Amino acid sequence: MPEFKTTDALVLSTHRLSEHAWLLSLLTAENGRYRGAIKTKIPPQIGSFVHARWQARLNEQTGRFYIEQSHSFWTRFMNDRYRLNALMSVCFLADTLLPERQTCNSFYQDVCSFLTHLADDNFLMFYVRLEWRLLETIGFGLDTSVCAGGGDRNDLAYISPKTGRAVSREKGLPYHDKLLKLPAFLWRDAPADKIDIQNGLTLTAYFLKTYAGVNNLPVTRADLFK
Repeated sequence: MPEFKTTDALVLSTHRLSEHAWLLSLLTAENGRYRGAIKTKIPPQIGSFVHARWQARLNEQTGRFYIEQSHSFWTRFMNDRYRLNALMSVCFLADTLLPERQTCNSFYQDVCSFLTHLADDNFLMFYVRLEWRLLETIGFGLDTSVCAGGGDRNDLAYISPKTGRAVSREKGLPYHDKLLKLPAFLWRDAPADKIDIQNGLTLTAYFLKTYAGVNNLPVTRADLFK
């Protein structure tokens, strides 16, 4: 098991152990998702960045974190329900789905990129793309390289719920009610309106539930549809 490298980390979750102790789950680039205890009355806020050092007698133990607060996106958007809910949803899904102690540098960079767009008007487009990338990261990537039915690769409009493969508009039209809608912004550089965002959230939700096993998506995520 690789040694934990002192690094910046995103706080994914906090769970009280006692009056003066908490269990933290952090997302880091090189160490992946990592858990450890911390002695404090008030834990760092979920969605904040900390500089973390981990220590344990043996690597396989839960160990203890020593942290310094870095910066917090939560406090920046605490009065913005939708952006805060998007941030909380990212933390919940990453904490639920990412394997523990496995390097995930690419996805960590994806999360950081999403956070830089959190203040944008179209932040939900970046949120849906991040869920798409999370599915890829945990091994359930959706295939938009070609049309599964041999149709036009440049006019993809659906995803098969059974195979996760894309289908063109022409080939998918006869099976419209049985396929999931694939918004263009998920497979090429394209803008996204409210309907595209809703279709994207519906698409990723299906695969998060059916294939990734997230039976109960976070309540904060449901609010993004509104």
